[in-house]
Amino acid sequence: MLNPQLDRRGELIHLLTTEGLPRRHVERLLDAARADAAAGGAQPDAAPALPVFLSLPEAASADREAYAAAAARLSMLPVTLNAPAVGALAETAGALAPGVLVLRHEESGAAHCAAAHAAPGLRVINAGDGRHADPLPALALVQAIIEIKHDLTNLAVTLVGDISHSRLARSVIHLLTTLGVPEVRVAAPRTLLPEGLPQLGVRACATLREGLQDADVVIVLPLRVEQISGALLPSAREYAYTHGLTPAALAAARPDALLLPADRLAPGVEVDGDIAASVAPIEARLAELEQHLRLAALRVLAGDAP
Repeated sequence: MLNPQLDRRGELIHLLTTEGLPRRHVERLLDAARADAAAGGAQPDAAPALPVFLSLPEAASADREAYAAAAARLSMLPVTLNAPAVGALAETAGALAPGVLVLRHEESGAAHCAAAHAAPGLRVINAGDGRHADPLPALALVQAIIEIKHDLTNLAVTLVGDISHSRLARSVIHLLTTLGVPEVRVAAPRTLLPEGLPQLGVRACATLREGLQDADVVIVLPLRVEQISGALLPSAREYAYTHGLTPAALAAARPDALLLPADRLAPGVEVDGDIAASVAPIEARLAELEQHLRLAALRVLAGDAP
């Protein structure tokens, strides 16, 4: 079965998911982003003068502006589109001119649908689809781990939080296993863990302490309390009691453990106030890394366009 984000020669034509993304393409994107960062803000080489179609919801205005800025730096033309309904995705993608479509959609699989019906020369970047995938923030988290830990092949990485409903968690897990991280763990209430974790090479931990024990990296996922029914999560207070990160809980990890927020965290829920205050610098660094990765993805996909 062909990977829908690769052509018949195995070259990258869309960035839809980290699942099944060959290691050489993961490393190519990371290397390109690293080179852009090393350039220190110098104007990068221009990509082919193609349009970048930005189809992101109103709530994602900051990300839309970030993609527009990345496109402009590459001398590409950002074009804002209204977010299409799921039934109109195929028609929309089939009618666009050659270029790059950056798509965020509430429906899982929306980016794959757009790629399957894309007009010739149109590349698709998945900027998040439902609970399915979100490649670039996941790549930013992995890039941050590489910056600090360097060698991924001797790490224990633990994800804490709502694994089941997080497209970012799935994307990070696939990247970690692809890049050879030997131990990937998750720690969450049982109702927030998806099925099939062993098949992904992931160990589900019964308690937070078990998940954090001697961990080298801890990735904390946000808890979308308003999106989780009472059957899955009786209360945010109960979650904070069993899985909220505190200095005492983190003492189980290695002394030099790297703590990474996967998104904005709520003090008193996912983390206590002291930890929430301490992650501001790494949040800023992750935002920088993600912008370098936006540039890398646009350049790679536009450069490989016919």
